[in-house]
Amino acid sequence: VTDDHGRALREDGSVIEGLYSAGNNSASVMGRTYPGPGSTIGPATVFGLLAGRHMAAKA
Repeated sequence: VTDDHGRALREDGSVIEGLYSAGNNSASVMGRTYPGPGSTIGPATVFGLLAGRHMAAKA
């Protein structure tokens, strides 16, 4: 699971510093469904962009 910046979270909700996640390896915005190939490319792109912006702002 990730926060709004794409940072990976522990089970207790705390941030794992330096670890980001986007795409199929993070919690899907579509829940437990997988509509088909390519359907998750949009959310992966958006969350990748958000993670990249967050990393750049911290640099």
